Amino acid sequence: MPRASEAAPPPEHLAEAARLYGVAEGDLRPLGAFESDVYAFEIRGAPRILKVIAPTHRTPELVQAEVDWLLALLEAGVSVAEPVCAVTGAWVERLPGSGHVAVAFERAPGSVVHSSRWTDDLLERWGRLLGRLQAHSRGWTPPGPRRHALADRSYASRAAELGGEDPAFAAAARELAEAAAPLLAAGGAGLDAGLVHPDLHSGNLLVHEDRLTAIDFDDCGYGSYAFDLAMPLYYAVRLLAHDGLAAADAAERFLPPFMRGFLEVAPLPAGGAKAIDLALRLRQAELVAAIRLKMPEAKKTPSVLAVEKDLRDRVVAGTDVVPPAILERFFA
Repeated sequence: MPRASEAAPPPEHLAEAARLYGVAEGDLRPLGAFESDVYAFEIRGAPRILKVIAPTHRTPELVQAEVDWLLALLEAGVSVAEPVCAVTGAWVERLPGSGHVAVAFERAPGSVVHSSRWTDDLLERWGRLLGRLQAHSRGWTPPGPRRHALADRSYASRAAELGGEDPAFAAAARELAEAAAPLLAAGGAGLDAGLVHPDLHSGNLLVHEDRLTAIDFDDCGYGSYAFDLAMPLYYAVRLLAHDGLAAADAAERFLPPFMRGFLEVAPLPAGGAKAIDLALRLRQAELVAAIRLKMPEAKKTPSVLAVEKDLRDRVVAGTDVVPPAILERFFA
């Protein structure tokens, strides 16, 4: 590992990726990396985002399916990050040397709004944006390749791999994964399902004046609309907890305006409060499993490990994310 004062050398394939968008490797500014390497750059003063995706994470066909949905959403007037063609005219490129997949987007204006500054109006527009994504998905047929089912990328379903180091968590996560399998299936197994984001938390929402833009569709796939709806609630409750609100108070703060906006444009998904509760519980197990199975050791900081332990303990104890009585009021 390089010393803190040394910069890690850029990936060998980065220069090739840069050329595909008419810039040099030195024009790319790294923004972070986990399952994809993300860079900022500019073309004639216009800000852009480049994602260079490992071939083990996404195939070109899966990335093209993401782009197809974004283009259709834009045509329907939904505010999402707009894809940008490579110099070849293609939306998605595979780097022949490394097999990495390159895709670029316009950098949408705005910024993430801290939970301490959420207003009822913002929450209502956020709910309306998610509702528009679901309403569009319900009536849209992909023109080309399709995205995977959410189950195909589930970390909790791999809980057996953690049995040796933490049998209590592995057993609890396996039970949750089995119970929640219908939520992550392409057909919904009795619950209405379709193409969903399914990660429209506040970190994937850029706010600029009265415009909200949904970004980072990297995890989009087929699963239940209830699971998709539960994810903003899950992260909102955790963020508002940092502002000193208990889970029940956080849900009461978030849900009324958010659901008011959502229900203006989309129906309440099938499955009701039970499906929402199960999705919330599953997300806790997913995060623990993802940290243990996927996150590089260098990124497991003390704060990350503290979060991981808290989530692990909640999964094992079967702790509610949001009190069921509140979920029944909003999702019955």
